[in-house]
Amino acid sequence: MQRFATKIVNVMKSANLYVSQGGPIILSQIENEYGNVEGAFHEKGLSYIRWAAQMAVGLQTGVPWVMCKQDNAPDPVINTCNGMQCGTTFKGPNSPNKPSLWTENWTSFYQVFGGVPYIRSAEDIAYNVALFIAKRGSYVNYYMV
Repeated sequence: MQRFATKIVNVMKSANLYVSQGGPIILSQIENEYGNVEGAFHEKGLSYIRWAAQMAVGLQTGVPWVMCKQDNAPDPVINTCNGMQCGTTFKGPNSPNKPSLWTENWTSFYQVFGGVPYIRSAEDIAYNVALFIAKRGSYVNYYMV
């Protein structure tokens, strides 16, 4: 994982893509929803999260790193929310110096073969975004655009 992350970061750096270099990339993500399975790994799960955060920050991208759905993301990595109702489900940043970010606002969900498609209404999406912002949220990303 370290070799892969380093390779990707170096490609981005060589193309001057980080905002710290004048490019458009404002955040980097090192883990996605690992918090859903971390408990299965007991003490090794937490050890891995600490290692991943330290490794990512050590790559010195000049932009913040995030871990999605990772309530215990180590400083300075930002814990973020993924879901449909982060205005009610997100506990918030795990440190007072971190912003409140919603990295995956799910406008729909996976469809089981032959099942009825689930698509959220624009009103439901707007309401939940407004609620998140009202609760000091500072960033919402729609999944997938």
